[in-house]
Amino acid sequence: MMENNRMRLFVGLEPSPAFREALAELQGRLRAAGVAGRYLEIGNLHMTLAFIGMWTEDAAALLPTVGEPFPITLSCLGVFPKAKVLWAGVDPSEALNALAEQARRSLAEADVPFDPQPFNPHITLARKPVIPDGINLSQIEVPRAAMLVNDVCLYRSEPGENGANYSVIARSPRPTAASPFVPLCQN
Repeated sequence: MMENNRMRLFVGLEPSPAFREALAELQGRLRAAGVAGRYLEIGNLHMTLAFIGMWTEDAAALLPTVGEPFPITLSCLGVFPKAKVLWAGVDPSEALNALAEQARRSLAEADVPFDPQPFNPHITLARKPVIPDGINLSQIEVPRAAMLVNDVCLYRSEPGENGANYSVIARSPRPTAASPFVPLCQN
């Protein structure tokens, strides 16, 4: 990345192909239930660990390395009413919280500004959702899916015709040791 070019950046996790499929299936279930909104394209689905915003320097060297791969499991649906975001959540994970804290600490130590909002692990499925009366999100079945977290990505956000497009521009090194963890299921 050129130092003079300012880019909109964030640190996040890229879903595995099977996890991404489960998220797309969940979007389909929401649409079938009549939930409208601006759904994110499947290729844009991600989990943000730290939002940097406009930055002029390459922050890739600041990405934390995952020491021991760990699983995250898709678990629920939720809405951030103020932000107008419909999201998928994951089971509580101390390892995930520690990774987000590590990413934020690394940015802070390098004086890279980032959004200080507390980490709330979620994957945005749709913006500006319209949930019909009588629809209870807890009644929509969330596909059982898990993935191993073994690296962290630096994403670039660029405006597009249908909202922002997100692309991975750097990735932390993956652990070299074999992991005892296996995804709980493929879908």
